[in-house]
Amino acid sequence: MNPAQEDPLYRIHQLQAERLGEVALPYEEFLSRVVHAYETDLTGLFVPPTESKIKIQITVDTRFNLGRLCVTQNASGAVPADEILKAVERHAAGDWGLVDQSLWAENDQALRAGKRLFSVYESSAGRRFWIVTEGDRRTTTVMLPEDN
Repeated sequence: MNPAQEDPLYRIHQLQAERLGEVALPYEEFLSRVVHAYETDLTGLFVPPTESKIKIQITVDTRFNLGRLCVTQNASGAVPADEILKAVERHAAGDWGLVDQSLWAENDQALRAGKRLFSVYESSAGRRFWIVTEGDRRTTTVMLPEDN
C-alpha cells in the first residue's frame, strides 16, 4: 500500500486542501514540512500556510479547562486519533480511566485544588497511554508511559 494513504496526518492535509479547493502538497514535500512542525503547531501543514489553529470540540460537559492539547509523536503513532479524542473527552469529564482508587481520589482532590491531573487509558490494540493536565490548566498532554 502507498505510504501516503496510510499516513493519517497526510490524509487530513488532503481533506483540508480539498475543502479549500486547493491541491494537496506532494507527499514528499508534506513530509519535509512535518519535520519542521512542532507537536502543538501544525499550521505549517495547511494549504496554503495559515495562522489558524486546529480546534477540537469536546461534546461532553467538562469539569476543567484542558488548555493547549499536545500529543507526543509516540502517542500519535501508537494510538488512533479517534481513540485519543474519546479519552480526552473522558479525562475532561473527570473519568480518570484505569487509575487505581487512591489515584482516582487524588485526582478528584487535585481538581478542586488546581493541581496536576493524571489519567490512564488503553487503546483498542491494548496500548496504554496517559493524559496529563498541568495544574495551571494551560496544557494537556497525551503521551505514552515511555515519553515521560
